[in-house]
Amino acid sequence: MPAGQTIIIKKIEDDGHHDHHGGGWKVAYADFMTAMMAFFLLLWILAASEEETLEGLAEYFTPTMSAMRGGGAEGMLSGQVVELAGEQIASDGAQEPAPDLPDFGANSPLEVFDSRLRDAEPEVVVEYLPADAAPPSAEEIEARRMAEAAARLQERADARAAQLDAIEEEIAARIAANPNLADLGDNLRLDRTPEGLLMQILDEEERPMFATGSARIVPQTQALIEIVGETIRDMPQVVAISGHTDSLPFAQQAGYGNWELSSDRANATRRALIDAGLPAERISRVSGMADTMPLYPERPEAPQNRRIGLLLEYPEPALEAGQAPR
Repeated sequence: MPAGQTIIIKKIEDDGHHDHHGGGWKVAYADFMTAMMAFFLLLWILAASEEETLEGLAEYFTPTMSAMRGGGAEGMLSGQVVELAGEQIASDGAQEPAPDLPDFGANSPLEVFDSRLRDAEPEVVVEYLPADAAPPSAEEIEARRMAEAAARLQERADARAAQLDAIEEEIAARIAANPNLADLGDNLRLDRTPEGLLMQILDEEERPMFATGSARIVPQTQALIEIVGETIRDMPQVVAISGHTDSLPFAQQAGYGNWELSSDRANATRRALIDAGLPAERISRVSGMADTMPLYPERPEAPQNRRIGLLLEYPEPALEAGQAPR
């Protein structure tokens, strides 16, 4: 060792932190596992026990409520009820109603142990076809489909008939309410055809609907056309207008006959309906038929053959499906 060198001695004290841990944690872990085993054993016993056994266990562990509910009037107070502050508020054996206290499962002891009894199960009704029931055949499916289609058609026909009844009643009521039209009941004829409701304005011997040999509408006919137009203007159906004449030859001027006259009268009726508020796009066609379709074929010269037809057409399938009218 060189001379004069200082010798330093370092002393280290061991506080024992680095010693190996003991086995105390094993005891705690063993206690925990024992408790878990006991818990699951209890659950298994509750699930496997009979109802009578569970009732006995519930009654054994359920505390008695007789003292809590004031089961008798004997004792120090002899039926008196005392407030918390000590003031007597009832005497002479009077009993105040006991407060609602928990029964701790006394009324239904099994619900304490079995949650299935506390939560009501929803009522489920399951229907099954018989094992020997065969699926419907193609004929049965087709028959069912045809029956449903027939029911829909009948329902549509009933609704259509009710609508036409309402139109006829309204037109008749409005004509009856107008004193100037009281004698025109025979001049308006309503017929239900396969194509729709046909409203015909007829000539009579003494009550013509147009001026003789002309397309000029007389005032009474104008009022009648206005009533019809105002009644059907809010309907969805389209209107077809046709003009008709009798078979008498028309020779007022050269090149002008029954075809021209019937067409001009039908077109004059179209203008009158539009003036009454019927939208122009609701008119599907205007036709002049001359004397080709007489109302009385056995009497082609009859004045009733001179007429105007207003056909309120039934909606086509495309229109019923919501498509635009033609």
